[in-house]
Amino acid sequence: MSRRLFLASGGAFIASGLNGAAAAPDAAAPAPASFRLALGAHELIVLSDGHLVVPTAMLARNVGGRELAAYLASVGFGLERVHFHINVALIRAGNEHILIDAGSGGTWEPTAGRLVDSLEAAGIAPAAIGKVVITHAHPDHLWGLIDELDNSLRFPRAEYLVAAREWEFWTGKEAARLQGPVEGIAAGAKRVFKAIEERTTRIRPGSEILPGIVALDTAGHTPGHISLLLTAGSSTLLVTGDAVQNNHIALAHPNWQPGADMDGIQAAASRRRLLDLAAADRLQVLSYHMPFPGLGRVERDGPAFSWTAAL
Repeated sequence: MSRRLFLASGGAFIASGLNGAAAAPDAAAPAPASFRLALGAHELIVLSDGHLVVPTAMLARNVGGRELAAYLASVGFGLERVHFHINVALIRAGNEHILIDAGSGGTWEPTAGRLVDSLEAAGIAPAAIGKVVITHAHPDHLWGLIDELDNSLRFPRAEYLVAAREWEFWTGKEAARLQGPVEGIAAGAKRVFKAIEERTTRIRPGSEILPGIVALDTAGHTPGHISLLLTAGSSTLLVTGDAVQNNHIALAHPNWQPGADMDGIQAAASRRRLLDLAAADRLQVLSYHMPFPGLGRVERDGPAFSWTAAL
């Protein structure tokens, strides 16, 4: 599948901006990076998979282009393209390593696919990963499970946890009916799910899927999208996945619908519900597509929200 065609089709994936600046489509891969933070008795390691470059037109499809451009100009974002980081969370609980999502695998954009390099730089072997939780099956979250050179599993010892609804959608008749460039997204999801099928546990939102980790139903971006609430002692971390998709409009205009949301109305409702939770409980938040390392807090700002980066 051509990424250019996919972007043109209105189904592009959006990640988050590099300091809010306009971005040229870099050809050079960024250097590996990691960030470490104590999470109770556990350790959170945020690993960079690089970043994506997408047109700003994909930030909102339910508002006029002039309204979107005026807002972006008012807050100093570029008017044509923006960078979106890819922040992959790794929880180290004793000897257990739990990865949340897996990056893009290097086949999506030349500026992405750096997860394995970031793991190596952090001193973590892929074979050390014991569990991988997938928030949803879009390429920049799922395709990193497979080595594109030989189709082998990048994390050969891991057990995989995927929401049952997400699995059913991408492997069943619903995704098979998708047409146009998005067919390639469905084909990629089905290929990866086939490769991990024998080692996958299908989970249900609302329950503790691992000790201290509860899956939250935040469907809309995809039919079975989940976010995660992690508790370790007195520390709590909300991992949003793509329910809160970017730092450009997601908080200031949570009802605007990014082009990557498969059900824009449902995704907006999930996003507002998650932001309400984060603000009301003053949760520490890790967002997959905020500027690296994607950590911060959410506060209410009138009818909308604001983001304060942790760094």
